[in-house]
Amino acid sequence: MSAALQVRDLNVYYGQIHALRGVSIDVAEGQITTLLGANGAGKTTLLRTISGLLSPRSGHIRIAGEEIAGMEPHLIVRRGISQSPEGRQVFPNLTVLENLQLGAYTRSDTAGIKADLKHVLELWPRLGERLAQQAGTLSGGEQQMLAMARAMMARPKVLLLDEPSLGLAPVIVAGIFETIRAINAAGTTVLLVEQNAHLALKIAHVGYVLETGTIQKCAPAADLLADPSIREAYLGG
Repeated sequence: MSAALQVRDLNVYYGQIHALRGVSIDVAEGQITTLLGANGAGKTTLLRTISGLLSPRSGHIRIAGEEIAGMEPHLIVRRGISQSPEGRQVFPNLTVLENLQLGAYTRSDTAGIKADLKHVLELWPRLGERLAQQAGTLSGGEQQMLAMARAMMARPKVLLLDEPSLGLAPVIVAGIFETIRAINAAGTTVLLVEQNAHLALKIAHVGYVLETGTIQKCAPAADLLADPSIREAYLGG
């Protein structure tokens, strides 16, 4: 299976701190790949580097074979990568509709944007009921829906999801994970960073384990779910 996104020997620093140490991952086309690791392991750093928000010291990031390491973030979005960031980061003073329109800011295909808006509102009907509402007045769960929907408005080849369940009630989280599965089933490749390792591995095809900036393990998600060391470290034994 071909890789939609390929990371090779990536080294990223924060000042003198070596945050990512020779990280290599493959995100297979049409699959959900999940990245597990404790807080501070480097998961968000990896997503931010893929998105162009951080520049690597060395290494390669390729989408469909094209090198994007160090490219400006808006150009990376145009190449087919968009991100739903940790903490949602919706624009609180803009309406739901305005947030969604901003997700498509690199696009000029009016008919396609209109079709994608219809699609995301079918995925998240609650947003359709709140199009004129300021995003800052939404609940946490609704803001997470909006952050994901905004990322989908870029029509990504690869969707990066950073901690989509963070701070949300279990019933909301279950719905969000069902939607991630539906997005993937409709053809979008997903790279998922998620503290809830059990839920992430249940929907993912492949998992990587990141510890202190290095990849320690890569295996099919089902194998990681059954791995005693993974169960002890990330799944509560």
